[in-house]
Amino acid sequence: MAKWFSGEQHHYIAGSNLHDHELDYGEFFTNYIKSKQKNMDRQRRQVQQVSDHIKKEQQRNLEQ
Repeated sequence: MAKWFSGEQHHYIAGSNLHDHELDYGEFFTNYIKSKQKNMDRQRRQVQQVSDHIKKEQQRNLEQ
């Protein structure tokens, strides 16, 4: 979408002209994968935090 406002009329990609009204599915897919990766990283951090919390609670229960 940023290229729509760049002032360029035509883009040359992989042997063909990509006009401004055409969609760049490679860019959409790349952004989709980056978004999924970010979500997976966030979920991993949350799972690790819960796991650490459970371990601490178990350790406290064993000490009592």
